[in-house]
Amino acid sequence: MMRPDSSLFSRRADSISRADALGALALRLVTYLAMGFLFFPILITLMVSVNPQEFILPPSGFTLEWFRQAWTSDTFVRAMGVSLWLGVAATLIANALAFMVVLAMVRYDFRGKALLNLLIMSPLLIPTTIFSLALYVFFARLGFGSGIPALVIGHSIHVLPFAVRILTASMQNFDLSLEEAARNVGAGPVRTMVSITLPVIKTGLVSSLVLYFVLSWNDFPISVFLAPAGWTPLPVELFSYIKFQYDAVGAALASSLILISIVVMVVIDRLSGLRRVLR
Repeated sequence: MMRPDSSLFSRRADSISRADALGALALRLVTYLAMGFLFFPILITLMVSVNPQEFILPPSGFTLEWFRQAWTSDTFVRAMGVSLWLGVAATLIANALAFMVVLAMVRYDFRGKALLNLLIMSPLLIPTTIFSLALYVFFARLGFGSGIPALVIGHSIHVLPFAVRILTASMQNFDLSLEEAARNVGAGPVRTMVSITLPVIKTGLVSSLVLYFVLSWNDFPISVFLAPAGWTPLPVELFSYIKFQYDAVGAALASSLILISIVVMVVIDRLSGLRRVLR
């Protein structure tokens, strides 16, 4: 009886391990190239925003003059006020809707539950520009087209899937025996919700509120389709500015939005973890 050639198996194992190593190296290289492609424009924007000589690179020094001009411009300050009001309104509406939806989906089984979840997550499956255009056509058929109500509703729908994801992660880890204990000592549904449920999931609530606000604050497609004349959010105002003004003020304002978003991501990661939010 012939014995298998151990050297043949060894050579095959070596070739497989080399192929795996080459595959891992290629995947890592592609990942680094993709990250560089995504982050290089951000790096250029940050460099331009602190360069005294505007768009001449590499930077010849460091200045915050462009940031000062951006944050003291009447046009941008007014647009910031619009975005602030819009972000707060959309955040509160989306958070309230998401909380009620998550309570129903986590605690109860009902017909159409999977369809409801798919419907809520559908804005994540559709390109934002197409989604924004569809909202504009829908509201136009209702007779009021672009306007403040349409804009607030559009932003609320846009951030709702993220709201549902974060609150679902918080509610799935909630111990229902805490509510049962509260009801056993005479607490009603509202008292139980305010005294037990909300304090326990407050980390998820705070994380979701901050994330919704930043998503609404930075949103451009929905705002450009639904914002009424004279009520322009900051991203749309910034886009209009950089189309006609060739200076570093726009880069400074864009850098401010980038830095604010980074700070928010760090805060959310410290509060509840980005993996729980994004999974």
